[in-house]
Order: sequence, then structure tokens, then C-alpha cells
Amino acid sequence: MLVSVVVALACGRSAPPAAFEASPGAAVAGPASDEASRASKAAATPPKAESRRSAPMEYRLSPVFEDEALVALAVELRFSGDDSGTTRVQLPERWASERELWRYVRDVEVEGARTVSEDGPAVRVIEAEPGAALRMRYRVVSAYDREPRADDGQPFAPVIRPEWFYAFGEAVFAVPGDDYDPPARFSWTGAPDGFGFASDLLHLEQGGGMVGDVHESIVMGGRGLVRRTEPVGGAPLHVAVRGEFPFTEDAFVDMARTIVQIERALWGEGEEPFTIVLAPLEAMEGRRSLGGTGRSDAFALTVAQDTSIEFLRHLLAHEYFHTWNPRRLGGSPEGDAEMQGKWFDEGFTELYTWRLLLRGGLYQLEDFVHDWNEALRKYATSPVRNEPNARIVADYWNDPDVGDLPYLRGPQLGAIWEQRLRQATGGARGLDDVLLAMRAGHREIEEASSKAPTAAERFVASYAELGGPDLEADLERFIERGETIRLPVDVFGGCVRVVTDAESQVQRLEIGRGMSGMEREDCENVVSGRGSSVRPSQ
Repeated sequence: MLVSVVVALACGRSAPPAAFEASPGAAVAGPASDEASRASKAAATPPKAESRRSAPMEYRLSPVFEDEALVALAVELRFSGDDSGTTRVQLPERWASERELWRYVRDVEVEGARTVSEDGPAVRVIEAEPGAALRMRYRVVSAYDREPRADDGQPFAPVIRPEWFYAFGEAVFAVPGDDYDPPARFSWTGAPDGFGFASDLLHLEQGGGMVGDVHESIVMGGRGLVRRTEPVGGAPLHVAVRGEFPFTEDAFVDMARTIVQIERALWGEGEEPFTIVLAPLEAMEGRRSLGGTGRSDAFALTVAQDTSIEFLRHLLAHEYFHTWNPRRLGGSPEGDAEMQGKWFDEGFTELYTWRLLLRGGLYQLEDFVHDWNEALRKYATSPVRNEPNARIVADYWNDPDVGDLPYLRGPQLGAIWEQRLRQATGGARGLDDVLLAMRAGHREIEEASSKAPTAAERFVASYAELGGPDLEADLERFIERGETIRLPVDVFGGCVRVVTDAESQVQRLEIGRGMSGMEREDCENVVSGRGSSVRPSQ
């Protein structure tokens, strides 16, 4: 669930600082050697241990200062050991494009254990009395020895600078037993006055959560952090900004509130706390960088400090749509298999980003057409346009061109399939109806606590149930084999036509001329998927 204009691995990282001194009387397991690191990559992942923990696991996070400069984050876990007497704890290891995140973990120590050993650099094996009360402590240091810059792209490894920090839960928090379902609590402690903190983990103060909520989180804090809370539909929207930008915090909050309202209106739900954090990237001439990552109850943005607010509309809308897609529509599989359905998870999120911004008045028709034309140009000129879906599974994080493919294929297929659905149902059904049916069906499965199909799988089934034609041939051709997609000339009706350049074969949208105000409004309804007119294909 990631968007980035500049995609680049972080560079200029420093060697981590020297290890902190361990507490007396605690079992300690230090960093592993490079040889152990290489060996661990070849080792099979151990099976998940059975857990009968009942008391909530407690996570605590605190800033660590030296001479008033922030140097690390201190993490503490309190939990009950496994009934077998052996508890395996998974340290941060991989997240998005980052690997070997354990390199930034220091001074692992465990109280209440007889012994602590390593099974590779990212796993600690704790031997203790069955069900023993255990307390694990460690510190997380920065992956950067300078402020993150626009050419770094979106930072997935921890950013800990003298005045502030920014990190994903996957890069900070350990998970005992590889078990994400036990109940969990979180607390932020030890910060001095004037050192702010923002995180979706603060939502756990209201109703508690699970270990998985802690793991899939975002944390940001520091001096100069601005926090705002706005009521939206009966639930708080928390917005946190650090750094100077060309726009005001008020303007950013107003835009965020509007986008949240637009998207909640589509789904008819979403009245729960939500957090948005905006972190700075140092500007670089000639480079623009916007990165976003959706969480279940938040999204995190990293933006170059010379970015105008207009560029954030798309990013905000895309990331907030991930609150539903894919997790509330069926979810996605774990590991590399997740990439198989990116054409839906990311491609349809991109399609609805453009649509909802137009519906909500944040886009004009020209903005909508501009985004479509940029995507069509990028698709037509992509050096990997005809790569199969298997290539996306293998190289989604390794090759930016490959990672772009789901964002470029999904919107085109969505537009084509909506046209066919409207034809088949006499204009009575569109993609909105399919997505809402998916949401209703997934909600029933959630309540029954049974395994749901993935969002991509559920889309195909729901589309057919609402009267759409069979999609298997299209999926095989355009997703699995990677054949070139061509939009029908009238896929958006008569007011916006698809034109194909005779020489380059690049497709683009063109707005019809001479429309009255009412005709333009009708056009916007049709192209944004809200209109119900049948649009025959030529």
C-alpha cells in the first residue's frame, strides 16, 4: 500500500553506534556476526508456537537522549513465556524494500529468562519457566547519519535524528512467538516537555488492540511536532506534521478532512479514530519525492519540503482508500504471494483515487484527465509493460518499473470492466456496487471468524454475482501473461474520448468541447463512475 514519485533505497547510512551497557542480572544476546546473518537467510522459518497467553502484552516506547540529542528509541516488552518453556521472539527483520532491520537493534536483554540464545540475527530463543513473566528490552538506532532527503525516497528503515524520529512498527517492535493475535497495550513514556509524539498506537488507549496492531503501526515524535485533532463524522481525525512546508498546517488538515469525508461517504462507514503523520524530506533541486504508506488506522507520509499542497491530494486519497482496500475487502496473502493481487490492491486504489477526488470537488475534470494521461503515457512507454504477473511477484520491490505495473494495469481494467458491467445490467450496476458487495460479504465472514478469500479473488466473484461477464480470459491475458491493454474509445462515454496516437500508439483522454455547465456535471458523474448511463463499446 505504497505510493512514491521517487522510489529509491535510502543511502548514506552510518554504522550503528556502540552498544549500550546491559542491565545487571539480565540474560543478554548481542548482535550476530555477518556469517550468522548469511546463514539465517538460508534457514527455514520456524513454525508458529502455540500460545495460551491471556494477559495483554505490554509494549513501551521511550526516547533516549545524550546531551539533549535524541540517539535511540528504547523498546520494552512485558509478556508471558510459552507454556513449553521455550519462547521464540522475532526481532525486526524486513519491511517493504528494507532487509536486515535487525542491524539497527542494540542491547537485547531479557529479565526472567534462564538463557537467551540466537537463532540467526533476527530471532532470540528464550528458555524460562513455563509461562514465566518476561521483560525484554532493546534499543533501536537510526539507519541514517543525516536528515533524510528527497533522493532517499520513502524511508522504511528507522529515522532517528537529534531532534525527531520517524519509524514503522515493523522496524521497531519485536513479536514473541511469531503470534500477532494476542491482546496488546502500548504506552509512550519518558519524553521531556516540548517533545511531542504521534502514532496510531494511541488509539489502543481507547479500546486496546492486538500485537498485530502494534507491529503494523507508525510512530513519529520530536521537538517542533504540530498535532491537531478534528472531529469527522463522530470520530477524531488526528493529524501530526513536523517540518516546514510551503503550505500551512490548517490547509493540510482541511484537505485531509475533506478526503476522509469523501471516502467514508462511499463506504458508509469509517467512524473510528484515524491518524495521519507527515514527515519531512530535505528538498533537492530537480527532485520531487512523495511517499505514503497506509496502515489499518493511519497513514504515514514523507514529503520533500518544497512540495506544494496540490501534489498531496492524490497521495492522501490513495493512502486513505487503503483503509478498505484490500484489508476490509478480503485482505491479501502473506509474503511474496501478496504481489499476485497488486493489480487490484493498488490498481483499483489508484482508479478510485482519481474518481473520488473528482467526485469530492478536489479535482476538476482537467485534473482527472491529466492523471489518466500520465498513467497511460507511462504504461505505453514502460520497458516492462508486457512482463507477466510472475515478474511482479519476483521484483515488485526490486525494480521500480516492475513495481509500477499494478498501478498502471488496474485502472485500465477497472474502466473496461465497469463499461461491460453497465452494458450487461442496463446501466444498473457499476464498480461502486461491486466494491460495496465485497465489503458486505467480507464483513459477514469477519463476524463468522472464518477464512476469507483475498480481495482480488473476491472482486472477480462479486463482479460475476452482480451480473458482470466472466473475467477469467482477461485476467489470464492482461494480468498473468501481461498482454497490452487497450482502452475502448468510448470507455468513459461520449464526453471524454480515448484517442490513440497513430505513430506512437500511446493512448490519451480528450475532453469534449462546448459542454454546458450541466453537461459537464453529467460528464464528471459518468467518468468518475457515479453515472448510470450505459456506454456501448465500439
